Amino acid sequence: MVLAALIGVLAALGPAAAHADESPWEKDRHWVSARVGVSKSGATLAPDGNLGYGFGYTWMLGNNMGWSATAGYDVLGKYGGAAEIEIPLTTDFARHFAMGQAARLYLGLGWGVIYHKTYRTSADEGSWRQGIYLATGANTAIGGAGLVGVDFRYMIEQDTRSINPTFPNPDASSSVMSLKLSYSHVF
Repeated sequence: MVLAALIGVLAALGPAAAHADESPWEKDRHWVSARVGVSKSGATLAPDGNLGYGFGYTWMLGNNMGWSATAGYDVLGKYGGAAEIEIPLTTDFARHFAMGQAARLYLGLGWGVIYHKTYRTSADEGSWRQGIYLATGANTAIGGAGLVGVDFRYMIEQDTRSINPTFPNPDASSSVMSLKLSYSHVF
């Protein structure tokens, strides 16, 4: 519901007159994005994955390179009413590869801080972690100022050990994966 409203607002903004005929991947183009999809922890005793969403900003630096900053909210899984949740704040650099005039693949490397918490367990906990990740996906232009795409991220997080009775984790580092559809408004 929130994502649909945001996409509607971004689509209503329409193309910027100064950039209407330019490629979204040209130098000094800016993207504001909304993403929604699934996320899952790769920890040994992790539950099945669940929903996640996020927002981002991308600045095309030139030579098909972009810098992005994102914020998200991922429910990594649930057991009954208990939930394992992460709020990642990340930044990355990505190289975009042309697949024609209106579509590009990308591959990026990034770093982030993640607030990890458990909710409705008998011993709720919350802590900050850091992680590095690989991002890949594709975007295609729609209309004069829009992009739709898919984003896959594989993050390795540090300091993940937990003795939480519902979501225990014996590992010092764990992976988190996400697959999200995205819409970006380009200006």
